[in-house]
Amino acid sequence: MGNFYNSHAELLVSQAAQREYFYAKNNQWWQEGGYGGSTDDEEMVGDETSSSDCLEGLAFLDGLIQKNNKDNKDKNINASLMQHKLAVDVGAGLGRVTKGILLKHYDEIHLVEGSSAYSKRSKIKLGKKKAKRCVFTQCYLQDINSQTLGTDRPIDLIWVQWTLQYLTDCDVIECLKILAESLRPVVGVLVVKENRPFGLQREDRFQMDTPAGEYSRYDITRHDAHHRLLFRMAGLTVGSTERGEETNTYELRVEK
Repeated sequence: MGNFYNSHAELLVSQAAQREYFYAKNNQWWQEGGYGGSTDDEEMVGDETSSSDCLEGLAFLDGLIQKNNKDNKDKNINASLMQHKLAVDVGAGLGRVTKGILLKHYDEIHLVEGSSAYSKRSKIKLGKKKAKRCVFTQCYLQDINSQTLGTDRPIDLIWVQWTLQYLTDCDVIECLKILAESLRPVVGVLVVKENRPFGLQREDRFQMDTPAGEYSRYDITRHDAHHRLLFRMAGLTVGSTERGEETNTYELRVEK
């Protein structure tokens, strides 16, 4: 919309003033079919790149596990802590990340999704066998707490992809704090994969769409420094990173 902000604090004030309106319009937008298109993938992500995205995410996770195993061995961390039992897919949608990435490494997956309709559809898409290894919880990210994660056990991995863009900065910080508190101590990892400005867009600026614009919903594309600011405010440190064509993927851990 051509608006500029003189400070991050000024942006927070602007977002807070419209918070409830933003989320109401976003819920309506998803109920009406999200990005649209003729397939589930197009509805969720806007195009047919879901398969290649999952392969990219799986490669990142494979590398992360190998690196962590080596680091933990070098640090003499008890092998019993290095578990691959429980992962949480936050903003799970139709379960494509769970199916394409998480179930290949983790015994049990908790899918947290705000839309009851998407949650029901994800069970069907996963199939009976895979769905038996999953727990389905309905909760919007802006309302998330330790109870809505569906478990009181320490979580080995939390995966957050293409969902923080629909949250205001304050809600991103609070959401990440809650997720971080639920990780297994020492070895638990939080992975965030989000869009970044690309193409002809300036990479030193964020782009914030609002319901007043052409897309009729709230969505903010943050650049790398913006994401790192929010991670730091949530008490998280950045480890491995990967720069994709349109995305940045981050390995995050709790600050010691």
